[in-house]
Parts: sequence; C-alpha cells; structure tokens
Amino acid sequence: MKKLVIFIATLSAVLLVACDGQQTDEVVGQTAPNGQVTANAAETAVPVSDGDVDATLNESQAEMDDTQAELIQHEVVSDGFALEVNGFLIEMDQDINYVLEALGEPLGEFVAPSCAFDGEDRIFQYPSIQIHTYPVGDYDRVHTISLRDDNIRTSEGGIRLGASFEDVIAAYGDDYEQDFNIHRFMRNRTKLEFYIQDGVVLGITFGLIIDA
Repeated sequence: MKKLVIFIATLSAVLLVACDGQQTDEVVGQTAPNGQVTANAAETAVPVSDGDVDATLNESQAEMDDTQAELIQHEVVSDGFALEVNGFLIEMDQDINYVLEALGEPLGEFVAPSCAFDGEDRIFQYPSIQIHTYPVGDYDRVHTISLRDDNIRTSEGGIRLGASFEDVIAAYGDDYEQDFNIHRFMRNRTKLEFYIQDGVVLGITFGLIIDA
C-alpha cells in the first residue's frame, strides 16, 4: 500500500506540472495588467524527463524498503523462545495480524484498557493456547502465550502440561530463575516459565521481556 501511495504521489506531482503547463499555454498571448504579454509556457516551464521520474521513484522505493526492513525487524524477537502451532511459529513481539491469519478465527477475543501501555490489551483464545497482546502504536503485538491443555508441546524441548520437572531440566538445563513455584528460563528478551507443583508441570507460558 505504501508503494502505491508513493507512486500516486509522484505521479500526481508529474501531472500537476503537466496541468500547470497546459493552463499557461491557454493564456499565451494575453495582455497582463501592466501591458506586457505573458511569456510562452515552453520558454518558462521546467522540463521533467523520464530519467527524473525514474530517479524519484527509485529514491522513494529505497526509502520504502528501509522502512519495511525496520518493521520486519521489529515484528519478532529473533533467537528467542517461540511456539510452533499447526506449522506456524508464533514469536514474541510479532504482529498479531500474521498470527490470526495463520491460525484462523479465535474462539474468543477479550479487550481491556492497558494498564502498562497506551492503548488496549487483547487476549485471543484458541482451543489449546491463549495469546495476550500489547499495543505498539497502531499495532498489537504478541506479549505472552499460555498453553491451555496438553495437546501442545514446547517447540524445542517437547514439554507439555503434565510433564515432570526432570523432563524440563533435561530439555532446557538448570540455568533458570525460581520464583516460588515458577521456574523461569531467559533468552534474548524472551522468557519461558514453567509452573511446577509436586514435581509436575501445571503451567507453561512464553513471554516477552520489555525494558522498563
């Protein structure tokens, strides 16, 4: 869409030059109030060559590519914890629109004013997962993913609800933070938390770490 807008804007500028030239041509030979005859448009108009138009379009394309690269870079947290669902990898800080397009219509959606951000928080319910988003300008991005049943396993270690704490350690190692029953693994602005009770995994949550 941005490419189309840029092209239309550039094309409009070219058309405006052409329109101005046409209007000037129509008044050639008329006498101005000071008694002078208006100049011929062909003598005063600045020519616009195809090369100038191409250069403008190329410059606009380069700017658009840079903007797209920045957006794509912000869409996900690379090398962080992520969850694969039905062949689609859901990553932290990803635009939720891509997720909804891949997973289809959710069972339910809940919206509430955000307590920490400017805008609204959203929760999307699917049969086996729950996705919580946070607002970033005009976008809603993935903030947390929680597993709701044992039909989904973590993509790397294959851990699901009901697994043992020993399975978690075997899959992810012992480099974790413990906060009561929560065992938290950290990686590149993301976290993977396991809620352990009596040696059994009762909760699994992927999350985005946002600097304060």
